[in-house]
Amino acid sequence: MHFDLQKVFPSASPRRVFMTACAAVALLGSMAAPAAAQQAGSGWQPGPGGVLDNTYSGFIDQPTAGGTVPGSGSFAVTGWFVDQTAQGWAGADQGQVWLGTMDGGGKMLAQLSIAQSRPDVATALGNPFYAASGFVGVVQGSSVPSGAQTLYVYMHTPGKGWWFKTANVTGGGAAAAAAPAPSAPAATTTGGAPTGTITAPTEGQNVNAKGSSQFTISGAANDPSAGPGAIDSVDVWIFGERDSGSGTDLGTATLNGDGTWSLSFTPTKFPSTHTNIYVYIHSKATGQTTELIRGFNIVG
Repeated sequence: MHFDLQKVFPSASPRRVFMTACAAVALLGSMAAPAAAQQAGSGWQPGPGGVLDNTYSGFIDQPTAGGTVPGSGSFAVTGWFVDQTAQGWAGADQGQVWLGTMDGGGKMLAQLSIAQSRPDVATALGNPFYAASGFVGVVQGSSVPSGAQTLYVYMHTPGKGWWFKTANVTGGGAAAAAAPAPSAPAATTTGGAPTGTITAPTEGQNVNAKGSSQFTISGAANDPSAGPGAIDSVDVWIFGERDSGSGTDLGTATLNGDGTWSLSFTPTKFPSTHTNIYVYIHSKATGQTTELIRGFNIVG
């Protein structure tokens, strides 16, 4: 589209025509800016281990602020997150949704799948690596009590800890369900979810993908009630959680009998990039599974 402003304003001086044109260009530019750019205000606050400068942009798309989440079924938590000092990627290696704060007695509601496609963010912020800045998770509606609630979306950045943003919602779940009638205890073993650690790779470690050598992923696992002997499987995935549809199953780790586990894989089979491994520890005593996440770099 072309306008001859000298014809539109025939009596105006050339300087005034030029200034009018600049203002029009600025106005059109602001109108055309992608939604991501308009939502890129920080608003992120330091959580556990949160250190150094706040260099983050991002937005919680769903649930919308002040919206109502269902009391049954499930609902999605989606949005995007960028550490503007990250080089070659969007900057987050983990994400979680909490009801209440992570370090203040809150409850984790869901793990987030990160590095989701957000080309609008890349375009708005002018960095092609931010096209993998999206996050998505699924929360059970019954886990959010009725009434005014605050959801905390936490994102983890290597070396700078956890940072969070909040969404105030109205829950549709029961605030306090009536106590059920007494019944005989179920014939199951009580106890908490299994615990574990990942010792290798370390957070942000560079894993060499040259040659044909293997790298050993290792860690420890334990059932808090029944001990390490109750751990019957440790499964390891890469490039996505096992239910995400995008992950790759590296296999089932070897249980070493002393509470440790290990699994070797060949890095040359994968592209050089920053990625996560997802470790699923299962206890046969309780039937519960715990997920661990570790970010690292495959370098060629």
